[in-house]
Amino acid sequence: MQRQWLFVVLQLVFVAAVTSAITGCYTSIISFGDSLTDTGNLNFISPPQSPNCLVSPYGETHFQQPTGRCSDGRLPLDFIAESLGLSYLKPYLGFKNGAVKHGNIEQGMNFAVAGATALDRSFFEEKGFTVEVTTNYSLRVQLDWFKELLPSLCNSSSSEELIDLGAVTLMVPGILPLGCNPAYLTGFATIDEEEYDQVGCLKWLNMFFEYHNDLLQTELNRLRVLYPRTNIIYADYFNAALQFYKSPEQFGFSGDVLQVCCGGGGPYNYNDTALCGNSGVIACDDPSQYVSWDAYHLTEAAYRWITKGLLDGPYTIPKFSVSCITGETARDFNNYAMK
Repeated sequence: MQRQWLFVVLQLVFVAAVTSAITGCYTSIISFGDSLTDTGNLNFISPPQSPNCLVSPYGETHFQQPTGRCSDGRLPLDFIAESLGLSYLKPYLGFKNGAVKHGNIEQGMNFAVAGATALDRSFFEEKGFTVEVTTNYSLRVQLDWFKELLPSLCNSSSSEELIDLGAVTLMVPGILPLGCNPAYLTGFATIDEEEYDQVGCLKWLNMFFEYHNDLLQTELNRLRVLYPRTNIIYADYFNAALQFYKSPEQFGFSGDVLQVCCGGGGPYNYNDTALCGNSGVIACDDPSQYVSWDAYHLTEAAYRWITKGLLDGPYTIPKFSVSCITGETARDFNNYAMK
């Protein structure tokens, strides 16, 4: 029986923002997470790790070179920093080993590492935000077992530690609609058309991740009661992303929204033997036309729209206030997102 892999990406990004008593603005960001947040920490782990986010064509859109970010450009964390007038967060491990010597660490630090896991990894078991599960059976028959794990994975003990250390604002994202993920669509392909929605996403898999996000929000509500003076924000990545899967043209995406920009063939241009970054695998000419960058991660264009939905739309609970941003800065970000 074919072995199936599911990477339950709990990209639980804690944005611990300290406010200035004078301006009321956010002055720093501390981030924890996995490959949806890592700005280069994986690059400083020895021996070298996968995925291939450290080689070309990763980073080609904005940075013109690989930075360790698992995309063609910026991540939501980068866009949030830009919107607050802060510098991009530097990778902690780069500072620790002396490889990164420039940057304003007073504006924050990034502890996210691509591939970070929540279970069976001592370094991340209290802060980690990814669960990797390997099974020899169809995931469909394992959902009840996964659901039993979810309450412990949504446990907020790490959040409480950060609040006790002085975090003023915590932004905790839910999971993306991974039923639309080309890698999972390839691994769990079926001839049963009833398994797919109108877009072509796997309905049962998206329902599972919606269930996780509901549990997470319940836990955050509990935290709000315990810490009424802390701003605890749920970032609805799921619905912020789902909007451009349903109406891709409205957001500037063209063609089949489930196709991968950087891949090596297959129904979705995803082939696990020819991954983005491998020799001979090339990226599409215009990543901004695509939602998926490498089947597991999204393009800068998709991340930009997600961030716009968080900062300027209905996808944070409660609404994330950026009132300290000047009108000019806000307009610049808004205009950029509309390009």
